[in-house]
Amino acid sequence: MDYEIAFDQDENVYRIYTGYEFAAIGEWVSEYVRDIESIQRVLMAARLAETEKEVTEFKHGPFNVVFSEEGVSVNRQVDLDSAEEEIKAMFDSQESFYQTSTDGIQAECGLEDLIDMVENWHAVLH
Repeated sequence: MDYEIAFDQDENVYRIYTGYEFAAIGEWVSEYVRDIESIQRVLMAARLAETEKEVTEFKHGPFNVVFSEEGVSVNRQVDLDSAEEEIKAMFDSQESFYQTSTDGIQAECGLEDLIDMVENWHAVLH
């Protein structure tokens, strides 16, 4: 997985930037895996999934994160209900053409990729 850790001058914090397919993972780590305790919990969950085949789930804000032996799945919930009428208006009278979804944005990666990312993230932050 390709990513870049860079300083965001607008927000005055470091962030992880990834390609589109891994955006939810980069966003989750950037926003919710910042302190030592969170970093340790994430690394422990990844190691337990890898060695003990244990499934661990985290809920951080709009993010649902699942660690399993297959890898890590990050799902970011998105509430499009508030924009539904505006989106339908873009399609004129074809109201049934577009259905809003709350499925959100999902990304998956292997455990080793996430462990490498979080360890590099830790090195930059601390």
